[in-house]
Amino acid sequence: MKLETYYIALIGFSVLILAYSRDLTLEPGHLKPFGISKSTQICDEVDKFPQPDVFFGEYVFKKRPLVMRNAAKLSPAFKTWTDDYFLQANEPKNHVVSIETEKKENRQQEVREMPFTEFVSIYNTSGIYMVNPVPTFIRKDIILPCCMQCPFIVEGKLVENIMWFSSGGTKSVVHTDSVDNVNCLYRGEKQFVMVDPDKYRDKVDIDHPEGSYSGVDVDSVDYTKYPGLADVEFYTINITAGDCLFIPYKWIHQVRSFGSNLAVNIWWNHFIPKDVSLESCNKECDLGMTLKSVDFRGFDQVMESVDAIKDHVYALISKLNNCDYPKFLHGLIGDDIKFLEDNKIPYDSLMREIFKQMDVDNNGSIHEEELDTMEDQRWERVQQVMDQFSQLIKDAESLDNGEFRFKDEL
Repeated sequence: MKLETYYIALIGFSVLILAYSRDLTLEPGHLKPFGISKSTQICDEVDKFPQPDVFFGEYVFKKRPLVMRNAAKLSPAFKTWTDDYFLQANEPKNHVVSIETEKKENRQQEVREMPFTEFVSIYNTSGIYMVNPVPTFIRKDIILPCCMQCPFIVEGKLVENIMWFSSGGTKSVVHTDSVDNVNCLYRGEKQFVMVDPDKYRDKVDIDHPEGSYSGVDVDSVDYTKYPGLADVEFYTINITAGDCLFIPYKWIHQVRSFGSNLAVNIWWNHFIPKDVSLESCNKECDLGMTLKSVDFRGFDQVMESVDAIKDHVYALISKLNNCDYPKFLHGLIGDDIKFLEDNKIPYDSLMREIFKQMDVDNNGSIHEEELDTMEDQRWERVQQVMDQFSQLIKDAESLDNGEFRFKDEL
């Protein structure tokens, strides 16, 4: 019996040695662009938008991606959105959009503002990149995706829309979003490299939890620095003008664009009761339900439910060792403290109250096991404080004093 135990231990030790002696530099994808791998996964595809019951029942609630070929062609924007059309638009005086100055995403890069029409006149020769909500004066050209035309979405769950506009060659960081997402392409081509977080969350190092992104170089993935990526299976999804893609909540993804490129994505709150009536959704697509006719409530509303707050905090704490108050504050707010201070929002007292509720053992730090022991009344108190915090932010933003976003939501 002792001899058998010895041999079992020896075999186990040998396997361990082999695992640690694996030369990751020889693995497919080392020092190659993100997404190069020994295996890829296949994403479901349909032609045009599916019915809402199929979209939510089979994809949104099950967190499965979906390619919707030709779906974006339904919107007038697919034909009308030319540069000449934009240059002739009636842009309000003093209207500006946010412009990134580097096509390879860098979260520390300079962000500028300029009139939309000025951007259109120079983007082809200057290498700049517009990342901004669709200007209100052209929102009438985008129909809300037919599969999303449901009361439980339209009445309070729409978060934000973003227009991604460049001459091509853009590369995002590897990141996650704490919302569900439909991205529709109106010009050019895009490639999405996606990873299922339920299978490979522990393999993709989101080493910037304050912004929910990875510092990996998307052009040259170093497996010696990010060894988990050597074992990941990717979804590599290519879409062309007229296509839409559903990106599920918290799915890890990285995006590249090719050719003159224009896309619009719509984010909505993932936390929808699973017992909602899908029968209430539009059976026939309402072509008059455009982005101009619906309300986007902003990222602050994502934090309004206890479930959303729990999910947000657990995701943050899982990436922070010995999460004391300074780490907690930076992870939740990041560099937007200046906005809070400029608007005299008492963020410190509010965040300390939230931290106090989560620091169950009162030792000055928070960990996941501690969160597991939190009683409902503590979470409800956190929600109350978060509601108060969000309202103060909304009041400041209504005065055009800038914009705030919880960092995990970017």
